[in-house]
Amino acid sequence: MTSVRPAAAWLLATSALCAPALAQAQTSAQISAQISAQAEGQDAAVEVSEIVVTGQREAQRAAIAVKRRQFEVMDAVSSDDIGKLPDHNTAAALRRIPGVSIMEDQGEPRWPILRGLASTYNRTTIDGAFVGSVDESARTVPMDIVPSVMAGRLEVIKTVTPENDGNAIGGVINVRTRSAFDRNGPFFDGMASYGVYERHGDVRNDDPSYRLSFATGRRFGANDEWGVVVGASHEQLDYDIPQVEVAAPSVREYDADGKPVDSGSATGNGIQVPTQNRLFWYNNTKQRSGLNGKLEWRPSNTFRWEASALWASMEDDEERIEFRTEPNGNVSNQTQTSGVFATGRNIVGLNQPITQREIGLVRSGFQWDATSQWTLDGDLSYSKASLETPNTSYEFRTAAHSDFGFSYDTSDFFPVFTPTDPAAFRDASLYNLQQRRVSLTTSDEDTVQARFNAAFDDGGHERNLKMKFGGLIRSSDRSYASSRTDYKTAPGFAFTFDEVDVAGPSELIQGRYDLGARIDAGLAERFFEANRDRFVATTALPTGDYEVTEDVYAAYGQASYRIGDVTVLGGVRYEKTEVESQAARNTGGVLTPAHNQGGYENWLPSVHLRWDVREDMVVRAAWTNTIGRPDFGSLAASESLSFDGSQPTLSRGNPNLEPRESEGFDLSFEYYPTDGLISVAVFAKSIDNEIFTLSSVQRMDVGRGMEDVQVSTPMNAQSAEIRGIELGFQQALTMLPAPFDGFGVSANATFLDTEFTFLTSKGERHTGLFQQPDTTTNASIYYQRGPLEARISHNYVGGFLETINDTVPNADQYWKGRHLYDASISWRFDNGVTIFAEGQNLNDAGRREVTGPNQGYLQESAEYGRTFWFGVSASF
Repeated sequence: MTSVRPAAAWLLATSALCAPALAQAQTSAQISAQISAQAEGQDAAVEVSEIVVTGQREAQRAAIAVKRRQFEVMDAVSSDDIGKLPDHNTAAALRRIPGVSIMEDQGEPRWPILRGLASTYNRTTIDGAFVGSVDESARTVPMDIVPSVMAGRLEVIKTVTPENDGNAIGGVINVRTRSAFDRNGPFFDGMASYGVYERHGDVRNDDPSYRLSFATGRRFGANDEWGVVVGASHEQLDYDIPQVEVAAPSVREYDADGKPVDSGSATGNGIQVPTQNRLFWYNNTKQRSGLNGKLEWRPSNTFRWEASALWASMEDDEERIEFRTEPNGNVSNQTQTSGVFATGRNIVGLNQPITQREIGLVRSGFQWDATSQWTLDGDLSYSKASLETPNTSYEFRTAAHSDFGFSYDTSDFFPVFTPTDPAAFRDASLYNLQQRRVSLTTSDEDTVQARFNAAFDDGGHERNLKMKFGGLIRSSDRSYASSRTDYKTAPGFAFTFDEVDVAGPSELIQGRYDLGARIDAGLAERFFEANRDRFVATTALPTGDYEVTEDVYAAYGQASYRIGDVTVLGGVRYEKTEVESQAARNTGGVLTPAHNQGGYENWLPSVHLRWDVREDMVVRAAWTNTIGRPDFGSLAASESLSFDGSQPTLSRGNPNLEPRESEGFDLSFEYYPTDGLISVAVFAKSIDNEIFTLSSVQRMDVGRGMEDVQVSTPMNAQSAEIRGIELGFQQALTMLPAPFDGFGVSANATFLDTEFTFLTSKGERHTGLFQQPDTTTNASIYYQRGPLEARISHNYVGGFLETINDTVPNADQYWKGRHLYDASISWRFDNGVTIFAEGQNLNDAGRREVTGPNQGYLQESAEYGRTFWFGVSASF
């Protein structure tokens, strides 16, 4: 059994200061029933299964009721709030929960982070069933792919009991699907909306943006013992993202002779100079579709059976155009903010990845109250996830020549490169084809899982004993394959940029950068096909391919005992993991098979306490132990080379990775005034064998000549510590006089103090936790009166460390904090039809990444613009 670590001491000290104010809640069906029985007389306030959610106020009441009646630390978002504007995306809805922040990709919320831990630490389930991950390597489930129309409630469990999966250091995100038994009669919910992106149509596609969805259900049979729900959704988004960035390392210094050295080098002059200037313009056309259905049978109050299935897909058709300028040789005429490079080189690029993700899940489960004291339940599920990304790219380069020399100016955050010969910079005939590349990556994961549980309840009142036992078997197969063919011109044949160039976007990036001409994909492909016999093809070795099989066997036992207002639950979970991998590495141009096999066992004890201080006040405490299994791709001894239209990244696996082991402590307080909630929670986690990606830049040839390549390898860190406080407040202001009684507020904040210790080739380093913001906040003011609803929301995610460089600490990369403001307004007619309008990112916030000394230099800046949606919904 794990000993108490420094995190516990911190927690006890903090909780002593916070005594009457702490936060959160959730657990198993048995404990929930126990708490409900204990709180008899409060059932009207607590019971939520029969509430028909008609607005933001009722949605908030339902979420508060779920939190209040549960045993574990859990928060929820109800069905109405999931689709409540502007949170069409389930990931966006999750960020309204205390302790949850969301990693974005291309301006859209995608990967949830729970209490300081990235999505790969979390278990994502649907009705408790395992969901496969759609990623090349990681165990992540991007929540934007899960159709929001299928969700009756999103649950975030933060303190897992033994019955929960042990691979949940951050917690468990469970999507509870809709049920026909949630409503008293047949229902239909539908929505259609049209979107306007502020940034769209300047290059390539200019497709309409829209969303369509519906869910319908009813009960049938002689006694309404059967229930069925079906739902579907489809959306298309089309938008542009202008971006300026600098590859890693983003800055460097120069020595007394003007020669380049690493930033922070003892021989450097301390003046930071950008390593290049790179302009991008992204056009993304995304389509998401989903189908789901559930069939239920409840012939009596003692037995229920259900079968469900879902399918969801996303296709991201992307075009990235690029113009890059980089210096060659030494610097001259240098000042603190300027200098001259006599020679340089320019690059024009085009990438066209089409990322296709799919998930599928089939599940059948039952629950049987075998006697008045014993309940049996179980389920069998099959999950499939797949990823496929074909990509065709072109790159044209100039020679490193004085025609492309330039001066630079870093007096502003965004550096300016001024060409010595502007005409040569834009002369397309001086750009020769470096390569045409055709690549394909695929990833597939198949998982079968079986669970069985037996629960005992002695039915006591003043003193009540409950026990639960169960087990799980899960088998997962993950495979990854890649192929890449490079085409170069044969000797004596020239393919220059002027054969395929067209006008680029008209807008200046950041109001100062002109991307210039771009490669026309259609012209480039037609030129290639007409001259195919004049190209030489080279096929790369599939060194990144791998197969991983993981089998998990788990068993647990837990028991709770209630005396008066205090309930204590304790138990232990045992998990045995067996892993086998097949991969290959390039050894002198020859593929060498690499086979690895191993496993590990974990005992995971936990203790939970709930104290109902009075009718409207709850205190909870927990001590938990969890694990975090390494990503599939990290376990295979493979090498994967990635090109995103910029700097190559070589990812190497590490079969010697150990699973993370975490010990957590939680203490929370919740106060429930009428139509409201005030909560405060303190928590701490100590993580052994934390896994992070260590990056270094190496000079090598990966098919395009000698260049800087970012080499990344997963490693086990020495330790990681997370300490945090969560604050939550929700209140419907019904106590105010009309018409002000329609107002309500919701706000939460999470503050973290993290420590991260790891070894590099230069020795031990100490930083904050990898990819974790120290501060996240959410706030909403809403108004609901009669048919009118309106809401203004704010979300803030603080800055965090994104990438760690092995040899150059000044090359670490950080995300800056970001504020988002959203607003919505709707009008509901008596016939169940609602019209609405919403605005997203109203403050026009982009994403900014920084690097260098004091995190003061540009690494990447992307602009997303505002988005407006107009639509109609119906609920009958």
